[in-house]
Amino acid sequence: MDFDHKNVRLVLNEDRVSGLPDELIHHILSCIDDTKFVVQTCLLLSPRWQLLWKSLPRLSFSSGSFPTLPKFSKFVTNALSRRNNHVEVSSVKLKYIGAASQAFVKKIANYAFSHNVQELIVKSWPKNHYDYPPCLFSSTSLKHFTFSSFLIRSDLTPKIPKTPWNFPALTTLGLSDITLCEDKREYLDLFSKCVNLKNLYLNCFIVEAKQLDLLKCRVVDPDERPDAYKVNVSTEARNFLLGNSPGATLITDIHEEPPTKAMIAKQAREKKRAKAIADI
Repeated sequence: MDFDHKNVRLVLNEDRVSGLPDELIHHILSCIDDTKFVVQTCLLLSPRWQLLWKSLPRLSFSSGSFPTLPKFSKFVTNALSRRNNHVEVSSVKLKYIGAASQAFVKKIANYAFSHNVQELIVKSWPKNHYDYPPCLFSSTSLKHFTFSSFLIRSDLTPKIPKTPWNFPALTTLGLSDITLCEDKREYLDLFSKCVNLKNLYLNCFIVEAKQLDLLKCRVVDPDERPDAYKVNVSTEARNFLLGNSPGATLITDIHEEPPTKAMIAKQAREKKRAKAIADI
């Protein structure tokens, strides 16, 4: 068989990566959970990809990829300023350690909300007393919001707005390692403007108000989850969470039951019996 060496060379030299459709390239890049590495990949991999990162609908920023917080802030600012402003943002993740300025967090929140973001995940590890900007808790497009504020020092209390959060489209809210209220007020109303909120996940939170309004939130019954086991919820805790929310459902969701000594012994016996059967 005769080979056309000229055509073979053309095929080998062809940049097939650049020939992929934009939708497929966006899907590939969305698997990289850090916008910094997305940008680096686009700049190094193919000439056609150099501009594609600017139209990605998912953004993920982590200060762990940078030696200092100012360098992280500079990268985020440059990435947002160079992005295609005509493309909406579907999801934004922000993770940072240290006392990021309110202006920095406000810039990201305003950009995300102005581009109709539907999912926002904010995880922070503040080192000093820190106030979160009120604009972080107001959006007409946001549907899913996850917010964590892990305290590096036990004496810290990052402050969040005590006025109702304005998320009219929000359906799912996850809060962890957060102080909602510490002034021992009679009543805390944070969710009255979240008129479509259906699922509220609370983990390691502090609230010193006597009553918390949960609207029509859904809080988990272990019978609905095969991977959860029953725990007892005191009457006081149940009344605190659901006292002003007669339409809410309490769901206690713990994914794996801690093994007891009896369970460990039973598992050992079953393994020993299975081994004996296999030997036979």
